[in-house]
Amino acid sequence: MEDQKIIDLYWQRSEQAIQETDTKYGGYCFSIAYNILTNREDSEESVSDTYLSAWHAMPPKRPG
Repeated sequence: MEDQKIIDLYWQRSEQAIQETDTKYGGYCFSIAYNILTNREDSEESVSDTYLSAWHAMPPKRPG
């Protein structure tokens, strides 16, 4: 899925946004986290926390 469509899903508050983000960037994010943390569980949690932070970073209304 294209990045703009993923962003639109975040603005729509669709939980599919997180799934699509994970599909597209999950491996990359996990790789970065694992290279820093060297622990699988901690890396998975870090990636999940990143998705949650992205979800909460979207303001309630899209700026004009």
